[in-house]
Amino acid sequence: MGRAETERQRAGGGRRGSRAGRLARRFLGLVALFAVMLLVVGVGLVVRSPEPQERVYSVSEQAQLDAELRYRSAAGQARVAAAAPALDPEAAAELAAAAADLDEQADAVALPRSPGPTAEPGTDPATGAATGAAGASAQSPTGSPAGSTAGSSAAPAPADGPAVLTALRDSALRSLRDANRADPGPGRVLAAAGVNQWRHALRLGDTLGVDPGLPSPGALSAVDLAAGTGPFADLPTPDASTGAEPLAALPTGSAPPEAPAECAGTPLGPDADRQALLHARTAEDEARYAYEVAAALLPEPARALESASVHRSAAEAVTDRLTALCVPEAPTATGYAIGPDFRADPVAATRAIEQAHTEFYAGLIATVGPDARAWAVVSFSAAAQRSLDAGTPLDALPGLATAPAPPTAPATAPPTADSHG
Repeated sequence: MGRAETERQRAGGGRRGSRAGRLARRFLGLVALFAVMLLVVGVGLVVRSPEPQERVYSVSEQAQLDAELRYRSAAGQARVAAAAPALDPEAAAELAAAAADLDEQADAVALPRSPGPTAEPGTDPATGAATGAAGASAQSPTGSPAGSTAGSSAAPAPADGPAVLTALRDSALRSLRDANRADPGPGRVLAAAGVNQWRHALRLGDTLGVDPGLPSPGALSAVDLAAGTGPFADLPTPDASTGAEPLAALPTGSAPPEAPAECAGTPLGPDADRQALLHARTAEDEARYAYEVAAALLPEPARALESASVHRSAAEAVTDRLTALCVPEAPTATGYAIGPDFRADPVAATRAIEQAHTEFYAGLIATVGPDARAWAVVSFSAAAQRSLDAGTPLDALPGLATAPAPPTAPATAPPTADSHG
């Protein structure tokens, strides 16, 4: 019996040990599970999606954002003003034409965006929010604060003829100013939009009997444009609230520097600038000669002679710039070939020359260096206004109907008098 009792005690002890082992293993499993849960929670707390950083736009991109918002706002103002029941039909037609051109300019200057639904007219292109009676929105096209362009006020801008005239004038000057600061491609678009808005301001002012307050296009100074003086003095600039990078130092070479006491036979400045200036001098001299011939053919020569004088002055100004770059002055050609078509219709021929100059200078905006950019912008503005004065139809983006000039080579000189005859 002693042996049997001993065996039973051994069996009972084994069962108790087995239960204790199972309890111990279960406890260890719970501890491991709890540790895993703590690890997962800890990782989730540490590794979280970073907050998206607000994008910082370059000076050129901010100029495009501001311009797009400004153009769309002015277009909305013009449409509302054009719908006023008591408005003169001629003024209403001019306002409607300006609104259509502003819409096209806004599309042309807009930064690329992710594909999305097309915004309805009168809404912000990014948010879809209504822009108010005047088409003004408190947000920029990318949804960021518009800063200096739209301000923080949600009140709609006034929408009558004089208010639209002011918007067109200010936008024209700002567009030309920003064309000098933007990248080459956007710079061409901004300059062309500025020329169009300038012309609409002149037309609308004439219709309303109001002085738009714009100087003569030929009186614009490259120095004023680069330094922000003269008619560009009171224009707002992007500030820190817009998220834009600080404005870069503006080129100081917009006015031709004084010629060195001695030129050692080595031209100064970028080759692209020198080539552009050489082409411009030839183009201006050819235009001067064409108008002199036209004056001899026309019964009323006064206007042709005045235009010849304008182009002679432009050629002399270019010569001064070339002299400052130590480029030897080439002798002026005594004349150029004039064909029978030119003699048959000198007015049409000179109009074609002015349009060719517009496209030529538009190409130079994208090809010259920073020191010559302001000169190219004001030369383009003057050429485009001369072309419009000569009867060229007003496009939304004057001078950009043809393919852009190659970005690494100067544009070729525009057609001469003999190419139109």
